[in-house]
Amino acid sequence: MIDKTNEIILIHAYLSDEERKSVCHKFIKQFKSFGYDVLITSHLPLDKDTQELVDYAIYDKDNMLVDDPELKGYLIHYAYELDDEGNVSPIFNIASREFFKNNTIFAVLRLLLAGVTYAKLLNKKVIHLFDYDGFLPFDDELIENYDIIETQGKQAVFYKRETEDLNAPDGEHYVGDKIRHWQIMTLIMSCNVNFLYRRLSMYSDQHLKQMMINHGLHIGEELLGYVLGISYLNKQEDSFEENVEIKDLETSVQRTGFEKQKIYTDAEYPWICLAWYEPNRGYRFFAMPPKGEINCSIFRNNVHYSSFTCADWGYRTDFFSEDDLENITIYVNDKFFREYDFTKPETKERILLCNIWNDAPSQ
Repeated sequence: MIDKTNEIILIHAYLSDEERKSVCHKFIKQFKSFGYDVLITSHLPLDKDTQELVDYAIYDKDNMLVDDPELKGYLIHYAYELDDEGNVSPIFNIASREFFKNNTIFAVLRLLLAGVTYAKLLNKKVIHLFDYDGFLPFDDELIENYDIIETQGKQAVFYKRETEDLNAPDGEHYVGDKIRHWQIMTLIMSCNVNFLYRRLSMYSDQHLKQMMINHGLHIGEELLGYVLGISYLNKQEDSFEENVEIKDLETSVQRTGFEKQKIYTDAEYPWICLAWYEPNRGYRFFAMPPKGEINCSIFRNNVHYSSFTCADWGYRTDFFSEDDLENITIYVNDKFFREYDFTKPETKERILLCNIWNDAPSQ
């Protein structure tokens, strides 16, 4: 077996239920079978079983979740229909910053910094980062990445979902933005320990928040590209990192058999919002569960308006005129979900900031 004493696996985790624990434990055992030391970082207390599986464990109770709409990106749903001949035609798309609770990037960066700081203390040279909910059948990829860093002298091996394009057309991933940012994944990554420590220690949270607002780095993976020094913005401030290798995530997944995101957390939160609809001077309502079934009840001006059930990407839409509209209250599975109080001017301002409805162009 290859000597791996200079390397360490860092798993950043949020093991809030037994399913997540089971997936993570299987992942840890696989790394141990390859001969790696394993370090786990978490914003939830780690139980004894998890601690005994790893070599090192760090618990940080400061889970820095961000709810400010200006610091959240958009999730977008595209609605289509089939005609009698089976041709697909777009109906509308809805982009919303309310389709997920919080931006977790600062919580993740904190876990990564805690982990690499400890790896530095252990005098490790190379750190391999993973989300807790993956699985790697073989460690050939890690052996290759170690060679890229230690033998070829690269600072890191990143995995990208999107490639930077400063003149990107408006498209599925963008809302009125001509710049496509790098999207670098925390699902898998290999770095020189000193390099990663330097990059993660470089910027204050306040600076990063300002960059998110000023340059549209709303998705965590986009901000990570800047933090790691490969964005065009890094070139402007003379903090650009040239000596890194960037691999395509999906190509690497197919090549290595890497199983990613076995726990799809984005699907746990129903996609529900109101969006301003100028043609009729009112609000479009949209509700859809990416996974499972929801029972939804809507109250208009404190009076029951409708109840419905939808499941697994099935959606429901409605319209509410602005006239005499005081509030819309939404319950999901008999629990309060959200209220839009239109007696407060800031409610409409928040809707305009968070949610965008676009009808398909007329044929």
